[in-house]
Order: sequence, then C-alpha cells, then structure tokens
Amino acid sequence: MTNMAEAQLIALDWGTTSARAYLMGRGGEILAERSKPLGIMQVNRNAEEKSLVLEVAFGAAFEELCGDWSETLPLTPIIACGMVGSRQGWIEAAYRPAPADLSTQNLELATVEVGHGQRLHVIPGVLDSKELPDVMRGEETQILGALDLDTEQSDSEDEQLFLLPGTHSKWVRVKGQTIIDFSTSMTGETFALLSKHSILSKLMDPATDENWNAFDRGVRVSRSSTGSVDVMLTAFSARTLVLTGRLERTEVSDYLSGLMIGSEIRSVIERWKDREVPALTICGNQELNKRYARALALFDVQRVRELQGTAARGLWSVASTAGLLQASSV
Repeated sequence: MTNMAEAQLIALDWGTTSARAYLMGRGGEILAERSKPLGIMQVNRNAEEKSLVLEVAFGAAFEELCGDWSETLPLTPIIACGMVGSRQGWIEAAYRPAPADLSTQNLELATVEVGHGQRLHVIPGVLDSKELPDVMRGEETQILGALDLDTEQSDSEDEQLFLLPGTHSKWVRVKGQTIIDFSTSMTGETFALLSKHSILSKLMDPATDENWNAFDRGVRVSRSSTGSVDVMLTAFSARTLVLTGRLERTEVSDYLSGLMIGSEIRSVIERWKDREVPALTICGNQELNKRYARALALFDVQRVRELQGTAARGLWSVASTAGLLQASSV
C-alpha cells in the first residue's frame, strides 16, 4: 500500500496518445505509478463527442488519472511535461529556443487550475529555429532525467547524442546539460499508417513473436550502398517480396519496421560519416529500445546505452530546480 504521507510531488508525462502519472517521494522515489490512454488526442476527441469545453475535458481526464492523489494531498505540487503544454493541450507553455540549458533555474512554467485549490505547472518545450524548424515537448524532460541519472555524462562537455524513439522520433545533440539542436523523424506514425491503411497492410499476417531475421533484412536493405535506400522507393518491396515468394506474410511487419528504422538511422548518422558517432543514449520503451539498438549495431554504431522511464526523474529535477519541492515542504 502506498504511504501517502511520504509523497512530495505529483508528476505527469502527458503526451499525444497516453498519460502517465507518478506519485513521488523523497529523492525522487516513485511511490505509485499510473498510465491511461488519455493523451491529448483522446481528450480532444472526448471534448468534441461530449460537447465539452476543452478545459473541462482536460480537468475530467486529470481527475480520472490522479484526482484522488491531488484531493488527498492538497499541498503537494503538481508538474507535467509533454503535449499537454501544446496548443492542443490544456494550456500552452511557450517554447524555449535552442540551444536550451536544461539545468536553468529561470524556467518559465505555465500554470492552470486543476481543482482542489491546486495548480498544474507545465514545462515548456524546445524550438530549434533552423531553416526547417523543429519542436519537442516532453523529450527535453526525458533527456534531463537521463543526465540526472548519470552525473558524469551531464558534467562532460563532450558531444552526446540522444535518441527518443516513438511516434515522432527525436535525435538530439547535447553538450553538458544543453540541447544544441535536434531533428524529428515521423517513422513511428508512418509505420502505423502503412501497417493499417496502405496496400501493404493487406499482406500482413500477425506473428506470435518478433521475427528478427526479417527485421535485420529490412535494416540491411536500408544500409545497402548499392541502389536506392530511400524508404519511399524500398517500402513497396514489402509487397513484391511476398508476391514473388521471397518473404512470408508473417514477416512483413518486421521487415517493414527494419526498412523504416534503418532508413531513419542512415539519414541521421550520415552527418558523422567522416568521424565516429558520439556516445548515444536511447530513451524509450523496452520494445523500441531493443529495435533501435539492434539496428544501430548493424550500422556499426557501438557506443549505445538504453534507458527507460527517465521522464519521472526529469520532472523531479525541474520541480526541485523551480523551487516547487521546497514550497511543498514549507
């Protein structure tokens, strides 16, 4: 049973498709954890279907996710990161420009009333104002959490590379605790669209386990130095290989996954073709971490570590730096 008296922070990683809540105690210990499919897309859908004002829909989602915690712990601060701070979220938190120091004490948090006399503090995302602009929300907090878990890396001025796989994968260059720049790949969303709504989906039979041979085959096609490696020109092979009897229908999904992840990796690491790729940290769920780590090994990228659940640590770090925890103890 959770000892509510030890709670010092309610922290939320609130993204596009899901929301995860953490009840955290002294030193960032996770006392309890919950996850629900209440991402901002679902909340917006609920608001439309039930003719609710969006703020009301978000309030209802918050109550469902952790309203009992906030009611029981009225003096406990609440903080969130992710798409909840976007224009489609509960309240918009302005972007910080890159380069962005993740350890700054002057971070401007957006706030919104959540009931029970409390306010939700929302962490801003990061904007990379290059020729083709890029944005992130939530990933910056995951990176901070990863750095907080490894103080040796956070104190180093050597360039590091962070990969945050997902619906929209982020590749982020970091020095010390500063995000230098980053890029986004829509690999996850594109894979989902092709798997569910394209002609390729008609050939996909479910498999009981991952077929790593098929996945590796897709990665190697993307890595190949001969012929085209553009995924838009190779994805159709997931159909033609089946039609010619050279790929089983149960292998299509993993083959396509390998093609797309391999193409993403090749596009990103080409900038280091004349030198070694920096030390790389993957922050994602177990399944995605495993796929990307395997594909990176096929590209001969060796200095790779995998981390999970770094968002909670990052949320704790921001709350501490912003003085929310001290206010709670008072």
